Amino acid sequence: MIVALIGKDQFSKDQQVEQFLQDALGENKDDPLSKQVVFATDTNISSVANVIMECCGTVSMFAPEQAVVVRNAEAMKADDSKTLARWLKDAPECKLLLDFGELKASTELYKVLAKVGKVEKYEEPKQYNMQKWIATMVPAHFKKPIEPAASQYLADALGTNTKLVSEELEKVLLYQPDCTKITYDLVKLLIMPQREIPPYELQNFFGMRDANGYTKKLHEILYGGGDAIQVVNSLYKHAVDLLNFMSLTAKGMSQAEAAQAIGKNEYVFVKQGNAAACCTRWGKANLCRAIRRLADLSYEFKSSSWTVISQELALAALVVR
Repeated sequence: MIVALIGKDQFSKDQQVEQFLQDALGENKDDPLSKQVVFATDTNISSVANVIMECCGTVSMFAPEQAVVVRNAEAMKADDSKTLARWLKDAPECKLLLDFGELKASTELYKVLAKVGKVEKYEEPKQYNMQKWIATMVPAHFKKPIEPAASQYLADALGTNTKLVSEELEKVLLYQPDCTKITYDLVKLLIMPQREIPPYELQNFFGMRDANGYTKKLHEILYGGGDAIQVVNSLYKHAVDLLNFMSLTAKGMSQAEAAQAIGKNEYVFVKQGNAAACCTRWGKANLCRAIRRLADLSYEFKSSSWTVISQELALAALVVR
């Protein structure tokens, strides 16, 4: 049994590791002598490949069988990956699970794993799907309902790190084991925001000229350690994309074709990003003025000293007029 887990959804991968151990060892799953966990990031290991092969070929005298789990397998050196791929080509009899953050399908190791074992991919949910992921995961894993406002708060506060979300919820239930529902007030009290808010989250508020949403998110970014120059660059690029989209659709091109022409994902840019509505709300003249002002702000922020308050006011003025 050879399994490779690839992706950054660590919560789901951890669930699969437990299932792998259950399938491989049955009633011996909790016996520490029946399993070996190897960390490819361990600097004390000179050759991770040799350790894996040795562990797979050794059965403890105290256990009838042994399973091997390799964590952070993407940290293996190139030579170790080649050595492991050569060894796996012969489909050895072993119970081996490799946990990769990422592994390109073009690599020799990936091709061998796909041939002699099973490759499963676990990508983190996108930020816009995180609330839905939490709302589904919590009742299934923790056996408790969760308020929509609570799952939205967790998505905004913790981002797409699925393992962090599950660990923070475990902390909540440790303090409130008798709660019948995970509420917004409960998670707000016990979980502090830990997510760096990327500048692109401003783009939809900016595009729709939503002054309230824009100023609130701008404040969160700048006072949460965000970089005003990154914000300017993000908004400048988005404004230029909207201007190009406006020009192409005005010439008769469909929205899907226009999005493709400027290198944007149709679903994200046109449907979720409301590109057509954004263009209507700005208009060509105002959008051009905003682009010129963003270019000026980029230069001014880089060439002179601005306080965070001054940066916030200058950026807020783009939408609040």
